[in-house]
Amino acid sequence: MKKSDIRNRHASQRKSWSQEEWLLRNLRIQEILFDFLRQVPPGCLMLSFQSIESKREVDTKTINEKLLLPPFEFQLAFPRVEGDGIISAYLSDEKTIWHKSSWNILEPDPTTSKKIKPSTLQAILVPLIGFDLQGHRVGFGKGFYDRFLALCDPACLKIGLSLEEPVAQIEDLHAHDIPLDVVVTPERLYSIHGISPKNPFLFKI
Repeated sequence: MKKSDIRNRHASQRKSWSQEEWLLRNLRIQEILFDFLRQVPPGCLMLSFQSIESKREVDTKTINEKLLLPPFEFQLAFPRVEGDGIISAYLSDEKTIWHKSSWNILEPDPTTSKKIKPSTLQAILVPLIGFDLQGHRVGFGKGFYDRFLALCDPACLKIGLSLEEPVAQIEDLHAHDIPLDVVVTPERLYSIHGISPKNPFLFKI
């Protein structure tokens, strides 16, 4: 399928869900994700994101809150789009002030957060609309995340969160598209590159 077809199909599907179904899908994703991340040593430096509930995205609010607590105690950074569509990562804490971007996404205020290098991240939760069995994702068409992922360490664990199951193959890929390592859906965890849930990291923390 082409990316535009996947976007249209998933947009239609999300509108058809009741609030209860959307909540159940999110709950199942959280259960599978947390079970997977329990194998990761505490203190992992992860880039997450703030979702937009009105667009029926994966609800990351609860995910982010739990990842700060035991047994995870992760260090969470969040993206901020700066300049000409360039994502920067900012480490957040209780002092971080948040502002809504022009896309209605909460971003950390750079004066209350510490900017970090993409190469220091050990894991990333990547937003998406859809994906295929090879780990290629369909985003919102801006290419922000693909440019950011290219700056990260190749060993950085790239985790997609998807409310729907994958298509067989995305037809119109670009040279700069970077596949994910793992994708969590309400049904299961897809290990794209054979990453074991018992040893998810490709490097030592």
